Amino acid sequence: MPKDSRPYLDPYLRAADKFGPGFDALLWQSPKAQKIRFRVISKLLDTTGRTVADIGCGNADLLRHLHDCNHAPARYIGIDAVPKTLDHAREQIRAAGIDTAVFLDHDFVRETDLAEQLVRDAGADTIIFCGSLNTLLEHEAQSILDRFWKAVARRENGALVFNFLSDRHDRARTPANPPAVRFDPVNMVHWALDRTPLVTFRHDYLGGHDATICMKSAALP
Repeated sequence: MPKDSRPYLDPYLRAADKFGPGFDALLWQSPKAQKIRFRVISKLLDTTGRTVADIGCGNADLLRHLHDCNHAPARYIGIDAVPKTLDHAREQIRAAGIDTAVFLDHDFVRETDLAEQLVRDAGADTIIFCGSLNTLLEHEAQSILDRFWKAVARRENGALVFNFLSDRHDRARTPANPPAVRFDPVNMVHWALDRTPLVTFRHDYLGGHDATICMKSAALP
């Protein structure tokens, strides 16, 4: 990949330029589908009191959802590489009166030391990818997730939660139109189980269009 080429990020940069910061710039299917994904995450892991790093945070809508459902983290770190979206997220969270959040401009694909920085230096014990893997190939996503898992798994209460577009859906009705990429959920579950036995998998929402995995580090003796 050329040094200045970021095909996984370019669709979001173009959307932010075209639509301006807001929901349309996130390339989500709909606000309703977004909320369903958020509900699945909050049911798989109680983020109350945790330090959450939201990788590819967009408008930080997940943080507002966690507050609304009484799962407010003690600290929230929003990571994104689209400046317009980050600025919008800061404004939204400030307007919501939430003062436990910081937003940082980082490219989580290219910055291979970001996972270690977030866990070691910022104290993150929870890593969440919500919609931010959708423009990556499956093996690319696994490589990135592996970096973050290795970092957070050293925490006794470490957790990694991520969702992705599943290829076990009705292909005739919802093909993977570019830039979206679908993953094999069986491969993703195997990948997770190879790293920890503490895996929870959800594929029973949005008609199989989507899947979510929660991985937890084993409790120390």
